[in-house]
Amino acid sequence: MKACIVSDHEPTTLQVREVLLREGLDCPVGDLYSLELAPDQVAQGHPELIVVILAPNPERALAVVSQLHLMTPAPMLAVGPAGDARLVLRTLRAGAAEYADDTNLEDELQTILGRLQTALPAQAEPARTIAVLGPSGGSGSSTLSANIATVLAKEHKSVLLLDLKLQSGDLAALLDLKPTHTLAELCQNAARMDRIMLERSLVRHGSGVQLLAPPRSLADVGLVTADGVRQALNLGRGLFPYVVIDLDHSFGPEQIQALRLADIVLVVFRLDFTCLRNTQRTLDYLEQLGITRDRIQVVVNRYGQAKEVPAAKAEEALGRKIFHYVPEDSKTVNRANNSGVPIVLESPWAKVSRSLTKLAQNVNGRHP
Repeated sequence: MKACIVSDHEPTTLQVREVLLREGLDCPVGDLYSLELAPDQVAQGHPELIVVILAPNPERALAVVSQLHLMTPAPMLAVGPAGDARLVLRTLRAGAAEYADDTNLEDELQTILGRLQTALPAQAEPARTIAVLGPSGGSGSSTLSANIATVLAKEHKSVLLLDLKLQSGDLAALLDLKPTHTLAELCQNAARMDRIMLERSLVRHGSGVQLLAPPRSLADVGLVTADGVRQALNLGRGLFPYVVIDLDHSFGPEQIQALRLADIVLVVFRLDFTCLRNTQRTLDYLEQLGITRDRIQVVVNRYGQAKEVPAAKAEEALGRKIFHYVPEDSKTVNRANNSGVPIVLESPWAKVSRSLTKLAQNVNGRHP
């Protein structure tokens, strides 16, 4: 069983970790998280057990317990003083499954861990988050996002599609949807955001894709915050098997937050000089952000146009292999986009549809 420890109290952290290791749990040093960073790190680490140490700030720790309870199905074990009955009750109500007395820690942990390891059901496969980024306008990243999400939803029943092109998002039009609520409204209520609020903010497509739309007006763009995006994504990762994010290339705080939570980043570009130059700049910046090279794949869209840069030259300039090619088929793509039907549904046997389906399968992360 993979465990993590959330704590700002080093002595208790070390004591708890020693017991976990002795009981056969996997708890590497890299899975010791501070209270401040725990939500993001738990979302990326997918632990099967979370141990939260309440000392030295029980109120702050309780807030983290509540937040983690909303975003992960993993059971939580809280460690604190058993003599404070009110604190024990509040901790359990916040979402902790078990409470261990910190004055008799070793015996308490051994008993609770034995019970948890016997009763713990198999965890669902963790959500996979796919970010799609076009370094230049007109790269077709929105079309790819909508169709990747549609392919995955057909196989896995539901996918969360987040439109983070805050000023120019067009996923609702590509899917012929009319959202009632938006990401801006959700961020305004970030302090009380929960799963129910997120679900009510989504609009459902017949394929199983559920869209979280961008602000309706440019005046509302400023309402979207990095913290609100992080909370929405963490909740979505607990509700859906896949999250697909359509990013813009502004690299605002909310975009960077999404990039850091993504399991894979698809950088979509065309084989022309300007787009290639912007792609190189984007790859350099992603490296500066700490997005590791193994999480990034470059995708050529509209491949096969006359006079385009040769693919070998593009790979040489970028210093990496091209992951996938989506062929040029403006007639099929424009017809589908203008009718508000994903290409893979409107023209499933077209070459471009087969290519988009293969791309979705290649980033699936669950099936070869």
